[in-house]
Amino acid sequence: MTKYQYETVENDPLGTKIYTLKNGLKVYMSVNKDEPRIQTYIATRAGSKNDPADATGLAHYLEHMLFKGSSKIGALDWEKEKPMLDQISALYEEHFKADPEARKTIYKKIDSISFEAAKLVAANEYDKMISQLGAKGTNAYTSLDQTVYVNDIPSNELERWMKVESERFGELVLRLFHTELEAVYEEFNIGQSNDGRKVFQAFMSGLLPNHPYGTQTTIGTSEHLKRPSMVKIHEFFNTYYVPNNMAIVLAGDFDPDQTVELIEKYFGGYESKEVPQFEKKPLPERKEMVVKEVIGQEAAVLDMGWVAPGAGTDEALIADIAMGILSNGKAGLIDLNLVQKQAVGSNSMAFCWTANDYSFLGIYAYPKPGQSLEEAKELVLEQVRKLKAGEFEDWMIEAVINDMEYRYQKSLESNRGRAGQMLDAFISNQDWAKVSKKFARMRKFSKQQITDFAKTYMGEDNGVVVFKREGKDNNIAKVDKPSITAVEPAKDTLSTFRQAFEEMPSQNLSPQFVDFKEAIQQSQLKGKIPFDYVQNKTNETFSLYYILEMGSQNDKVLPIAVRYLPFLGTDKYSPEQLQQEFFKLGLSFDVYTSGDVSYVTLRGLDRSFQEGVALFEHILANAQPNEEALKNLVAQIKKDRLDAKKDKRQILNNAMFNYARYGEKSPFRDILSFEEMDALTAEQLVAKIKSLTQYEHSVFYYGSQEQADIAKVLEMEHKIADQLLPCPKRPDYKELATEKDQVIFVPFAGMPQAEIMMVSKGTEGFNLEENIMSQLYNEYFGAGLSSIVFQEIREKRALAYSAYAFNSSPVRADDSHYFRAFVGTQSDKIKQAIPAMKGIIEEVPLVEDQLNNAIGAILKKLEADRLKGSDVYWTYRSNKKRGYAQDLRKDRYEFFSGLNVEGKGGVEAFNKFHENKIKDRKYTVLVLGDKSRMDTDYLKSLGDYKELSVDQVFGY
Repeated sequence: MTKYQYETVENDPLGTKIYTLKNGLKVYMSVNKDEPRIQTYIATRAGSKNDPADATGLAHYLEHMLFKGSSKIGALDWEKEKPMLDQISALYEEHFKADPEARKTIYKKIDSISFEAAKLVAANEYDKMISQLGAKGTNAYTSLDQTVYVNDIPSNELERWMKVESERFGELVLRLFHTELEAVYEEFNIGQSNDGRKVFQAFMSGLLPNHPYGTQTTIGTSEHLKRPSMVKIHEFFNTYYVPNNMAIVLAGDFDPDQTVELIEKYFGGYESKEVPQFEKKPLPERKEMVVKEVIGQEAAVLDMGWVAPGAGTDEALIADIAMGILSNGKAGLIDLNLVQKQAVGSNSMAFCWTANDYSFLGIYAYPKPGQSLEEAKELVLEQVRKLKAGEFEDWMIEAVINDMEYRYQKSLESNRGRAGQMLDAFISNQDWAKVSKKFARMRKFSKQQITDFAKTYMGEDNGVVVFKREGKDNNIAKVDKPSITAVEPAKDTLSTFRQAFEEMPSQNLSPQFVDFKEAIQQSQLKGKIPFDYVQNKTNETFSLYYILEMGSQNDKVLPIAVRYLPFLGTDKYSPEQLQQEFFKLGLSFDVYTSGDVSYVTLRGLDRSFQEGVALFEHILANAQPNEEALKNLVAQIKKDRLDAKKDKRQILNNAMFNYARYGEKSPFRDILSFEEMDALTAEQLVAKIKSLTQYEHSVFYYGSQEQADIAKVLEMEHKIADQLLPCPKRPDYKELATEKDQVIFVPFAGMPQAEIMMVSKGTEGFNLEENIMSQLYNEYFGAGLSSIVFQEIREKRALAYSAYAFNSSPVRADDSHYFRAFVGTQSDKIKQAIPAMKGIIEEVPLVEDQLNNAIGAILKKLEADRLKGSDVYWTYRSNKKRGYAQDLRKDRYEFFSGLNVEGKGGVEAFNKFHENKIKDRKYTVLVLGDKSRMDTDYLKSLGDYKELSVDQVFGY
């Protein structure tokens, strides 16, 4: 018996309970006792679609502002602060209507009043309280139809979380408005050099020229960002952030009745309002494909797509099946006829995603070397024609649905996956009974219905084609940020609300740590192969790994052999037939190589385990050489390497960071040259593949079958040599000491921003004490909305959208600890950003209350943390690689529990760590940006200066 009346569905794998408050607020709940945590979403059915046409970007900006508090959260003297905020709002209305010159004068007034108002604010109180709970993943996002606020909290902190959230969503206060607007400016500018975002905008505008999905972007236009209206933001909040348009979604360890009682207490007083219904116009009639051109420095790509009816319709489900038949990563028409045959680039794929008003069907095609986008388009269209003509095996429909259901089952292993399913149902306003029977509904569709759907919605005259070509984009609309005075919120003062919050009782959970010897069942296969086993008690799926302690650093040919394998057949099967056989069985086969380890992996449904292993072993033993496939693969690898030099993320985070860490001899650069790849033979690579399991290796199984049964199958099927070979040793890559300040600048034309990373080598070899203290340092100083870096760089000075700093621990016992700090800012603000970051690193502002909260947050997270499923094994391997066989979480918990916080033990430990490990370090400052915007004289003043080309940092 339950106290409340819930909507439920029989045989629902999530056990979802839905409750509706009298004011219309929906509550979705799925109980999962695997760990004492709760994934929470608070969602409103309002996104960029609902933005006023003259104030686009509003929903997204409102999302940012809901982290700033209320008249209670963060407010130190609301009676004084409110009139100032009213003044600022009125000035923004003048600013909204004024000409550009008048705006400058008005903005100075806004800046002046904002500086004074900020003194009445307790900085980042929302995040500090949420962090105190032991929350993880605190964030929010805005998309077409929704705005969603995210937290993962310990289950014993549910009431304190509700107290904070009910206050936050009960009232909008637009404080610290202009500094947050600067962060949104930065986010906008970052997107201007993001080719993926530009392609998406072209795709949507081409498909929907008369719908906000296509006419408005989530970030908004540059013109609207320059002229914000606080009045319009309040109107939006008052219209859409009402209980009958919102939901609380919870998945995890809680009691539904007790939870609903708390929700009634904290959210039951919200008043419902009538929400305006969006009315969409009919799509304009089409007689030909819309063609869009996008220019950018990243690799060329074709994006082709269509629209179909939206969420909740049969067509939306058929769209999923149709696109799965085109592409499923294994045996789809595009997979087999194009990717497998190397007719297009290896990342080419079809996709489908559903919004409330429309579903979107699309195909990404990456041209192979020497191929034009137009040629790729014709190849893709030929596969769409095959879909329409029904030129696919009948079994493919069931296999596609089985594959979707398998991925669905895997998603339910996590609270986040469960919550995501319920969230989607709320946003799309679908009945849960209908949602929970999704796969049964899918299985009722006939092949004829699928081909009819494709003929109706995927015509060659009713979609869009986006050609994303390589080149310089001369139409980037950058938002120039006005100068602001750095604000000074109060750092060590608590609002009355927070004081009451901290007085609320909070029980501690009992932490649970893992004895790996008990949790992992270890044995040997054939007397020599270590076999590790962990049982899957959640569902009937499995993962099997053959693990070799060798990777690309041990053998430079190995990663190419691994990429070669999927293009090979055997003496019994063609490559296409192999993919089909695995897909029929509900399995996937993969080989992956990292720097120092390789995995041969089989995943899927446990009922197909033995057949899968037999096929798995057959491939490894009987792969047949194919010279044409090798020639095409080498050409693709060469293209991939050249494309990497066009991607600023790869340039900074991979090429430049590795150059700073190792210099010219690095594992990143130690790869086969183009000439060495040309000299490879098919026989050489096939021999490499066949020799994989002749090396010393181990086997790991995670699944629902018993260990003895799995061992029996592996003893029979797994082929090994009488004498296993030792894995070749990894070369010794020498890490460079950071003995002096230096600057490495790499020019990259067209970037509206500069990206800066400060790198410093620290302690050599994994050090457990430093690893533990780094967790505290990072929690307090460099991560999260309440961190010192976020407060000083973004909140106070508005210098960047993204800024962080952390002291990292090595993943290998013999590598070094590294300190890294990042800031992405406008090129003309480098002179402010770098000194600001260096200053807070050297003289970190120490707020004792905030530091102690960081320690409490770490303990809360550790108390609620549980190693589950295969994570037990991978954590064991990770710890072992660092030289430890125990659960390191126990060491962390004992250390932080032993700090005498009241006796300033935390402060003393932090100061000692900062003094010994962080302070007075030298840095290699990596700078990536457009040279025409860069003050290189300033960069030269920071230390030994070196300007390198992209080619030089990549080494090819």
